[in-house]
Amino acid sequence: MPGVTEVAVQRVRADVCVVGAGFAGLAAARQLVRSGREVVVLEARDRVGGRVWNREASDGTVVSVGGTWLGKGQERMFQLAREVGLEVYPQYDDGDQLLRLDGLNHRYRGRIPQVGTPATASMGLAMARLELMARRVPRDAPWRARQARSWDARTLGQWLASPLNVPSGTAHTLLRAAMNLLFCADPGEVSLLGALVLARGGDGCGSGFGYYMDSRRTESHLVDGGAPEVARRMAEDLGQALHLSSPVRRITQNGIHVEVASDALTVVARRVIVATPPVLAGRIAFEPALPASCGHLHQRVPPGAVLRVITVYPHPFWRDEGLSGQTLAPESPVSVTIDQTPRPARPGVLSSYAFGTAALRMGRLEPKERREVWLDELAGRFGPQARRPAGYLETDWSTEPWSLGGMIGHFTPGALTTYGTALREPVGRIHWASTESATRMHGLMEGAVRSGERAAGEVLAAG
Repeated sequence: MPGVTEVAVQRVRADVCVVGAGFAGLAAARQLVRSGREVVVLEARDRVGGRVWNREASDGTVVSVGGTWLGKGQERMFQLAREVGLEVYPQYDDGDQLLRLDGLNHRYRGRIPQVGTPATASMGLAMARLELMARRVPRDAPWRARQARSWDARTLGQWLASPLNVPSGTAHTLLRAAMNLLFCADPGEVSLLGALVLARGGDGCGSGFGYYMDSRRTESHLVDGGAPEVARRMAEDLGQALHLSSPVRRITQNGIHVEVASDALTVVARRVIVATPPVLAGRIAFEPALPASCGHLHQRVPPGAVLRVITVYPHPFWRDEGLSGQTLAPESPVSVTIDQTPRPARPGVLSSYAFGTAALRMGRLEPKERREVWLDELAGRFGPQARRPAGYLETDWSTEPWSLGGMIGHFTPGALTTYGTALREPVGRIHWASTESATRMHGLMEGAVRSGERAAGEVLAAG
């Protein structure tokens, strides 16, 4: 047609095509290349890293705004950092943490805030019960747990709301806030069985949920240059095999090969690894269509919502007051803060978050109003200095088209017992990787790496 310019679609051949250049995709591609396979990686974004990302705050400070911390049991991430030449250093955790409750700040140390004997005991008992339940969940097949159907029919929120499980109102408030943090979603949206899958993934390094809720375990170290720098250096090794700004629209397979079609490039390969969050995998057209269980599963692992704000100060002034920078404020839209100051202790960097419905509400405010509300919340915990950052940066992950939400997708009620077998099971020549499919360190960067290496192993075993 006159006036219409057709763009020629390039066709390339490879042994394996990897869709997605987050940690899952990069780990898979790296392992395949080292095994002598010819690989092409297609990434929708104009950068690598997926749900990890280095951005520049308004004062020019470069900060990590996605996955940031490493912790106990995350051996693959520590090893990758060493292999690409990056140093890892301990997270600052001296000083008191703050719990802001009923408009008052309570200082404490340790994993559980001391909020009175009844509430503390109630939280401890609830966590112990959840830990016992999680131990009964098979890591590789949670849908085979003896009580899988009854657990999958309930939400985590319903379990927490029962006075038999959490008799203290204060304990209920704190536990809901903690679970909201873990899933970036209201516990009422999360399958109880799905929640136990996350707890089971970390139980080799602590006590189920206790691992994920204890920053001394999950957030014990930072990477010099940020975790996104690990991804960038991993991608450097791929050279021209990596294609950015190449969202995959269609995957066609037959008994011989797969064709993976993006806007300007079609890859003909023997196999493909789809290393994206499940919700994004569900947006790809597949020919022939995926089995119903697989297609339905992709729709039932939605990401939560998280809005993250970085505030930069000349120095970490909260340390002068004997504070660690870690706070929990379950009644606030800005429910969590943590010290993200780099190793030289200059400048001071504070990372703060809104999760779930609070993130969505904050995201609807005008930018100026949102900033004022946010800084007021920080000032309530750290004093008037918190209102005067030298640098400020917001990242609303729900508005990112190739993430669509928070750091992890959660399983909705009924998803695992009805469709769970499709979570990792290859479909012909199509293999799956994502932190949501990890059996260990589920939901973390470590889980993403492990899932990518597992998928690469499947491809290598298939020949």
